[in-house]
Order: sequence, then C-alpha cells, then structure tokens
Amino acid sequence: MTLWKSFGASVPGPAHLAAGLPNQDAWAAFHRDGGDGIVVSDGLGSKPFSSFGSNAACQAVAQAFRSRTEADPAPLLQRITSNWLSLVAPLEPRDCAATCLFAFRAGNGVIHLGMLGDGLVAAIRSDGSVMSLADDKSQGFSNITAALSQRVSERDWQVASLPERDCLAILLCSDGVADDLEDIPGFVTGLIDAHRSLAAVTASRRLQAMLEKWPTPKHSDDKTIACLCREETHHGQD
Repeated sequence: MTLWKSFGASVPGPAHLAAGLPNQDAWAAFHRDGGDGIVVSDGLGSKPFSSFGSNAACQAVAQAFRSRTEADPAPLLQRITSNWLSLVAPLEPRDCAATCLFAFRAGNGVIHLGMLGDGLVAAIRSDGSVMSLADDKSQGFSNITAALSQRVSERDWQVASLPERDCLAILLCSDGVADDLEDIPGFVTGLIDAHRSLAAVTASRRLQAMLEKWPTPKHSDDKTIACLCREETHHGQD
C-alpha cells in the first residue's frame, strides 16, 4: 500500500525577529481520500499585510484541492486565485501580495506542480533524478516578484505534472532557502534522504532546527520548507 507523508517547517528571519515582525512565510499540508498536497507561500516584504496574504494563499490552495482537479491546469489556477481574493477581502489584494508554490496528487495518477513567484519546487523521480521549477533571477529585475493579485493570469505561473508512479518525493521552499542553493539536486536528494524515514513530527522538528541554524549569507530572510514523500507500507506493519 502506498501512503504519502508530509512534513515541513517555517522560521522567521533574524531581521523580522529583531523588528518584532511576524513570519511572512507560511506552509500547509492537506490530505484526504485519494489525494495529498503541500503548499508554501512567501508574503512580499514590501506589503503591509503580507503575512496575512501568505496564510490566505495556503488556505486558497487547500480549498482548490478539495474540488475536482481537471487535467488542464488553467481552471485550478483560476480557483486558487479566486479563493485567495475571497479570503483577503475586504483588504486590498495588493497589500496582501504573496507567492504561491504547490504540489499535490489528486487521485487520478498524476502529480501537479505549480509556482507563482520565486522559490523552488522540486520532485525526485523514481530513477533518482530531480526535476524542478525555479525563478530565473537572470531575467528582468530580480526585485520584481510575481504574486497572487487581481491581475495574475495563467501565463504568470510555472506548472508541470508527472505520473504519480514516477515520483518519490516533492520539496517546496521559499526564496529564503532557494536563493542560497548552489546544488539544487544535491540539496533536494540529501534533505529527503535524511528525513523521509522519520516520523512526520520528528522530521518537522529537525527541519525547524536546520532552518534556525541556517549558515549562509541571506540568513536574514524568512525560511520555509515543505515535503511530501511516498511511503510503501506492507500488511502486518505497525
């Protein structure tokens, strides 16, 4: 029997802690019969309600996931945006702008990946290779980030899909982690290998400790990682 386990962690950056500001990142996992998913969102730091916007983004994806998922990603992306706009109302959407990264299996044998804005979405295939979606900072101005808004359209998203049977694990991370990575496949496989055999609560605690001790230069930024791992269980196991 195949199960999908989720775990993750999010920590505010030292700059936000020192200023008494909330963590502007958020993440969530959702599970139901026939499907499982994870989402990460980073509220844009220049916006007054960015932490509210990132939490609303996670709720918006979870709500969209509960609806039937078509093979065409366009209706799904539209549902996420409309859900988010409803959740942030009556606030101005531009004051709540947030990125949105998601991955889920909807019970139809396909895993859907999506990314709006910066960060990293990565999947480990059955052969050990890593496929990823990542923001290309070399194109245009690196300080202009796509985010949920009234004007967002399908072309603003990066999307991908792969057969569920060809996927071992998925990792999402906000730009506070992604921007520091020099070897994305090595980081993704190393992190999953180190945590996939652990109980979800234990894995989340270890991720939290790792993020709190993050050693690299952009340590001032909020940092979030969420993982979804396939687990094979056998009859007779506890």
